Amino acid sequence: MKLARINLSRDDIHKRLGGGIPYGSIILVEGEESTGKSIIAQRLAYGFLQTAHSVTYTSTQLTTLEFVKQMMSLNYNINKKLLSGTLLYIPVYPLISDNTQKDDFIKKIMETRAFYEKDIVIFDSLSSLIVNDASDIKVNDLMAFFKRIASMNKVIIYTINPKELPESILTLLRSSATMVLKTEIYTFGGNIKNLVKIEKYNLAQGPFQKLMVFRVEPKLGIAVEISSVA
Repeated sequence: MKLARINLSRDDIHKRLGGGIPYGSIILVEGEESTGKSIIAQRLAYGFLQTAHSVTYTSTQLTTLEFVKQMMSLNYNINKKLLSGTLLYIPVYPLISDNTQKDDFIKKIMETRAFYEKDIVIFDSLSSLIVNDASDIKVNDLMAFFKRIASMNKVIIYTINPKELPESILTLLRSSATMVLKTEIYTFGGNIKNLVKIEKYNLAQGPFQKLMVFRVEPKLGIAVEISSVA
């Protein structure tokens, strides 16, 4: 099985994730607010872009300008990729931030072809998009749709905040993913640390590290630490 590379010279995250991401993967990045879900998604997106993959990144949090500034603050410069069309950035913040309840996003996710024309498809966060629309039947249909898309040599990544969705929906989202990453924050030696746990990795092509402790550094991005987990 071919791997979608995410190599960057400044970190070894690709090694810790088995050498890259297998095509056909569906990746869930789960964690509560401010635990590092988006940073993980942004690092993966940049890694894919730097290794000649095209990316669609849909965000419920940042405008296009905010996203560019966020990525530049991590030294993940994506300006040329945006201009060339290699990166398609879709901000949906204005659509979900008004006072009217939106309850048709699952249908829109499946019917909007532009989402799926790139190699890598990222929804950050999916839970915010579907929170008013999440029935078991609809989410099951969405996951079946994602599996069909991923089978065409693509990678789908979605982030969720488990507090936004009922347990039955969370179970569907977890069981449908081929890789589940969970982000947490913990305190070690008086310092607050970010932690990623690989809870499932069905298609791994090489050895991977089940726990990654990291910090986020300006102009560097994600820096993985060699650290104990208390």
